[in-house]
Amino acid sequence: MKTKIKVVVQTKKKDVPGWPHINYDYEKETQSVLNVLSQNTDMEFDVFKYTHVSQAETAYPDDLKKYDGVLVLLMTNWINLDVFYARKAKEGLPCIIADIPFCGSGSVLVRSIHTVREEHLPVPVIASANFNDIAKAVRVFVGIKKVKQSRILVVSNNIDKETQAAAEKIWGCTFINCNSEELMKRYKNIKDIDAEVIKDKWISQSEGVLEATNQDVSESAKLYLAIMEMYKEKKADAVTIDCLSLSYNDIYGNNLHMYPCLAFFQMCEDGYVGVCEADIDSTITSIFTKAITGRYGFVSDPVIDTSSDQIIYAHCVSCRKLFGEQDKRLCKYYIRSHAEDKKGAAVQVIFPANEQLTTVNINNVDKTACIHSAVSVGNYGGDAGCRSKLAALCKSEEILNNWMPQWHRVTVFGNYTKEFIYLFKIMGFNLVTEDK
Repeated sequence: MKTKIKVVVQTKKKDVPGWPHINYDYEKETQSVLNVLSQNTDMEFDVFKYTHVSQAETAYPDDLKKYDGVLVLLMTNWINLDVFYARKAKEGLPCIIADIPFCGSGSVLVRSIHTVREEHLPVPVIASANFNDIAKAVRVFVGIKKVKQSRILVVSNNIDKETQAAAEKIWGCTFINCNSEELMKRYKNIKDIDAEVIKDKWISQSEGVLEATNQDVSESAKLYLAIMEMYKEKKADAVTIDCLSLSYNDIYGNNLHMYPCLAFFQMCEDGYVGVCEADIDSTITSIFTKAITGRYGFVSDPVIDTSSDQIIYAHCVSCRKLFGEQDKRLCKYYIRSHAEDKKGAAVQVIFPANEQLTTVNINNVDKTACIHSAVSVGNYGGDAGCRSKLAALCKSEEILNNWMPQWHRVTVFGNYTKEFIYLFKIMGFNLVTEDK
């Protein structure tokens, strides 16, 4: 279902003087904005031209039932639609205010910004002649709706009830909790011949298999098929598994050390979201990252090296479609053992250099978010830590000293800083900008 946005155009009545000028062609200017917004093919826009705030007040109860967000286009000054929708956004419909330069600039500078700042309202304000900036901002509504509608499958014998409760309250998402026994029932029913097809494909597409054995890769393939069976049966939109606990503590039984690294790798190939370690915060971050950017996030345990001004994002899984499902650029990968215990099968992806990176994560319990930027320089070697190691130049001292206290981060290729800042503002998260 498409994200439905109400576009409110603040205009003057016919023959009334004022900015931008008397009898301005609002239709033409609105269409210019819509031509750019319509590039968001997963969104629908209903346009209303209001000349008085009473029109907005009358329509608002129905708007709450019908729309996922409201975009206020200020094409003239002083009507106060910006103030009305901004105040409503605190408890109601998410809102973005956009000035069309030389049209509503007075309202933005005198009223919109002041009201949002002084009343601590969760509303981004945009003032740009490049309408692509508005189009990028409204994609945040897609991310919010996607998380709200998501059913997140959690496979763990020790459910993090506090984080799940906080996430449900903030986002409105749903959790389906399953234990390892339920997963293993499906695993045991997977036919070896079906797993062999997956195993052979993984091996043939890789640059080579190093420490992992054929049996390790076969077990990973069976685990992937079991996960997907559960995923589809539960009608899930994302899955996260307490992979380390299940493997380290022999909870699978029979000394099986199966990691879902290759499973999550394959899920990304097929358009699904899979995240390590039953990490609710990183799973939600991964869902909205994909919805907003169209790209997969790389969940990692970062390492900071101030001597080289680098940050190394390290984990034993990544996808190879870093630039989106439709992009033909694919990263090479090796199949390796899981680094920490040298058992099972994992993935080492070879990352490209000279790419802008945006890294984020959230803490639902504290309602805090973090963000920083970097530029990839390639891959970090050695066996310490995890297998996939994305090295990047950054403001390492600043990031070190401003680090939000949780380890995982979600990194996406590209510069999406503004989009994430808008998202965190709308959702009312306290934002830590780690590289400033």
